[in-house]
Amino acid sequence: MKVSIVIPVYNGEKYLKESIDSALNQSYSNVEVIAVNDGSTDNSLQILKSYADKIQLISKNNGGVSSAINAGIKQMTGEWLKIQSHDDVMYPNAIDDLVSVGKEIKDKTHSILYGNFDFIDSEGRIFRHMQEPNYNHLDNFDFNTVLLDHHFGNTNTSLIHKSTIDKFGSFNEQVNFEDYEFWLRNCLLHECRLILIPKTIGKYRIHQGQLTKINLKWGKLYRDNLKKSILNQLPDSEREKYEIGLVRYRKNKPVTEKARFFFRYSLLPSLPFSLSNKIINTYWHIQKQKSF
Repeated sequence: MKVSIVIPVYNGEKYLKESIDSALNQSYSNVEVIAVNDGSTDNSLQILKSYADKIQLISKNNGGVSSAINAGIKQMTGEWLKIQSHDDVMYPNAIDDLVSVGKEIKDKTHSILYGNFDFIDSEGRIFRHMQEPNYNHLDNFDFNTVLLDHHFGNTNTSLIHKSTIDKFGSFNEQVNFEDYEFWLRNCLLHECRLILIPKTIGKYRIHQGQLTKINLKWGKLYRDNLKKSILNQLPDSEREKYEIGLVRYRKNKPVTEKARFFFRYSLLPSLPFSLSNKIINTYWHIQKQKSF
């Protein structure tokens, strides 16, 4: 089974080579790497051209992450899609670990695989492990209720069957948080499931270029609107059932989880952007210092 690794690239010159190398050096050999230069203004295109004999290169005007991913999807010849950010890194066995489970799943169209990952800093040093919570045992309603409560499943650890995209559509180019919209749309409207693979798939990089772009108040409002737009596409009775289920789920959370939820989704977004951003930067700095 061929796996198509699509790498959307926008001004990623600092980390791009490491990302591409990790895709090319997989233990699973039946892969194609498609890099989409999304109108980069730095040296990214030149770096990509140096891999011309090893990857497929698409160059286009800047249209955003979803646009770049979709451009790669249109060119893919693989049975499975693996997305890789230009600043993240895959472990050598990442594709092997995902495909070994994927090939055993009977209903591939309704199954999206994802795994655990490590956080790395700008220098590539691991400072925290992300063990995704396991919701595989939940029925569809309870699973979707948790997904409505919060976003989980890093896109860069996911494996998506091409039939899912062919049947239910690719990434929405009109929204931000395109991965969360894709999860919500496919799970709530099309009865798909996110399935956790208990393997560490890759390294997710936290660096200053990301943190300065975070606006928690805007992000919370946008995610809330995404949820509403998906719920509004359901029959009234089903939408009301989810709304009641979400209230019940949040009410029954452990106190510590309620506190974390309040701090992240209520308190921080209510603060001025400069202050919330400073708190986030301080948090990640403390996390890094704990590991070194």
